[in-house]
Amino acid sequence: MEFPAILRDLAVVMAIATGVALLFSKLRLSVIPAFLVAGAIMGPTGAGLVAERGMVEALAEIGVALFLFTVGLEISVSSLGKMQRRVLWAGGAQVGATILLALVVMVLSGMHAPGALLVGFILSLSSTAIVLKVYADRMESDTSQGKISFGILLFQDMAAIPMMLLIPILHQWDTASASAVFLTLAKAAAGVTGLLLLARVLIPRLLKVVIRMNSREILAMTVLFVVIGTAYLSSRFGLSLGMGAFLAGMVISESEYVHEIAAQILPFRDVLNGVSYISVGMLLHLPFLMQNLTMVLVMVAAVALIKAVSAGWTIRALGYSWRVAVITAIGLVQIGEFSFLLLSQGYRESLVNSTQYQFLLAITILTMMATPFLMGAAPAIAKRWEKLVGSGGESPEAEEEAAIRKVGLENHVIVAGYGMNGKNLSRVLKATRLPYVVVDLNDVQVREGRAAGEPMFYGDVHRPEILERLGIGQARILVLAISDPMATRRAVAIARRSNPGIFILVRTRLVADVDDLIALGANAVIPEEFETSVEIFARVLGEFHVPDHVIRQQEGLIRSGTYRILRERGSTSSDSLAEFEEFLLRKVIEIYFISQGSGWAGKTVGDLPAGNDTGIVLLAVLRDDRAILQPAPSTILSVGDKVVLFGGHAPLAAALSKLAHTPH
Repeated sequence: MEFPAILRDLAVVMAIATGVALLFSKLRLSVIPAFLVAGAIMGPTGAGLVAERGMVEALAEIGVALFLFTVGLEISVSSLGKMQRRVLWAGGAQVGATILLALVVMVLSGMHAPGALLVGFILSLSSTAIVLKVYADRMESDTSQGKISFGILLFQDMAAIPMMLLIPILHQWDTASASAVFLTLAKAAAGVTGLLLLARVLIPRLLKVVIRMNSREILAMTVLFVVIGTAYLSSRFGLSLGMGAFLAGMVISESEYVHEIAAQILPFRDVLNGVSYISVGMLLHLPFLMQNLTMVLVMVAAVALIKAVSAGWTIRALGYSWRVAVITAIGLVQIGEFSFLLLSQGYRESLVNSTQYQFLLAITILTMMATPFLMGAAPAIAKRWEKLVGSGGESPEAEEEAAIRKVGLENHVIVAGYGMNGKNLSRVLKATRLPYVVVDLNDVQVREGRAAGEPMFYGDVHRPEILERLGIGQARILVLAISDPMATRRAVAIARRSNPGIFILVRTRLVADVDDLIALGANAVIPEEFETSVEIFARVLGEFHVPDHVIRQQEGLIRSGTYRILRERGSTSSDSLAEFEEFLLRKVIEIYFISQGSGWAGKTVGDLPAGNDTGIVLLAVLRDDRAILQPAPSTILSVGDKVVLFGGHAPLAAALSKLAHTPH
């Protein structure tokens, strides 16, 4: 192929992908289905705008390899033990259950056992990129469903390695000897082990030398060398190039410079991730899809059902609520990126024929496209499922703890969420001896809290029966510090109905959520992005030595009207500007406390920097439990007096500066 033709094809790919992505963004849809649609449009069986098969395969190989490299960057071998329950138990049970269900269905439908096992491998894996991106976009990565999904996806990514190794053995199902199987596995295991050992020996030292050179170009070249080199070495040990790139990412993830490396390759990763999905869409045979659309849709529904049942059963068996189980299961119904590698290798090994290959490819792409929409509808589906099956109850341990701890609760604080905010609040409540209970849906945090002596519950705070066990009717305050927006809204509404007099304080991430939560019944809402903005401008003003009382007044203005000024982004209304100008021109009141060492004790009121031409009016002197209004200049000041001053910002700042110094 001529070089100008390559440039033309790349330009066509980028132009169509950008246009379709913009359209999907306008419709507030995920860009991942947009890339898949764009690939199908321009592919060989679509408009034929990129007809070269070699071009399609090259784009697919590069995109998948770089994506798997970035996935590997997120996985540290040393961190796996910290997520043992979510990774080993949840991930292992989900993968095993999916493979078993798929194997039974395919064998009963007449498929040969090796091919049926390959299909089980393919169906058991989900899309790490799609699921984690959707959770990140919805700011639900820290929720229970986000964390359990990450653990399962992590196990799936690791399980893809032995699956890749077993495909050649499946091809020799009837003739392979035990020694041949053992030799193949041993060879591949030795290669994987050797690559991972680089994390402890060669790669960290190489990166350390390169980082010290402080050259972004050399660092980028070194990272590319590591990716390409490990990909080549992995192919020599019978693994795919993509699997080698994944292992390269794991190797670099052990380095202390992983964040700098990730930042350097971020633009390339984002572009080539899009190219990866475009290339996948190009592989779809549109005439085949249209001719077999009904059958494909039936198979998509069957695959989604198999994966949802296996994942939901696994998560529920681990003690999670129905809501978390359903939401997580729906998020994992798609077939993932590693499955393309397994499918391609299985097709080359003749484990599936061309018709089966196209069916599996179409199912994979359609499930990927449907995932963002399904995940958006997952909370509503989970709510209906809970109503259908009933409360289902929580684990016996949680119910027992709740029943025991409910006794004697009255006028207490309910803290929902045991993250940083929940832990700090619990610490303060314990120190001040105020009654409180804590509820969380993360079993690890519940165990940690109980070990630390906290009155912890395991449960979903938006469920009426959980709030009932927490004593919502007798509680004084409910603090919602959880990361699940839907659960937060439901908890506010239910708590307000259960106890009209309770004070509900909510932490949310976005200012845009404030009005909705107030309307549902929250008394106060603290948006994280707003508080961050307040802290930023307060620090900036402080660096310019703006007086504290001016900063506090500015904060008061911004906080007024339930954050109205901040929420009206880009607002230039005359009312807002007039209100701001009026505040700046308005005079304020400041109180100065005369402490033991201030030097003003024993001085007279006439010595104060007030009156005459100072622009400051002395309103009163507060002494003990009385106020001395308009004191005479001869009045002697005492330790503990509070001097009330009235004036403009600048005069008050000057007066307070003089008061801070010992008078002569």
